[in-house]
Amino acid sequence: MKILYFASLKESLKLSSEEIILTTNTTTAQLKKQLIDRHGKRHFPNNILCAVNQEIANDAVIISETDKVAFYPPVTGG
Repeated sequence: MKILYFASLKESLKLSSEEIILTTNTTTAQLKKQLIDRHGKRHFPNNILCAVNQEIANDAVIISETDKVAFYPPVTGG
């Protein structure tokens, strides 16, 4: 599966995307844990946003190899 990274997360990881292998019935929370184990907690704080197929996803969403998953920091406007 291809994971996409945006904004300051992309800059801090020095990656715009990466490929990972998922097990069946993987939730977004499990994916996030896998990415924390790989890159460190500082890159994936509790308020990091995850989108699955271009829709904001909570930790319970089950993802598959064909889904498009992206992570990005929350943004504010002014």
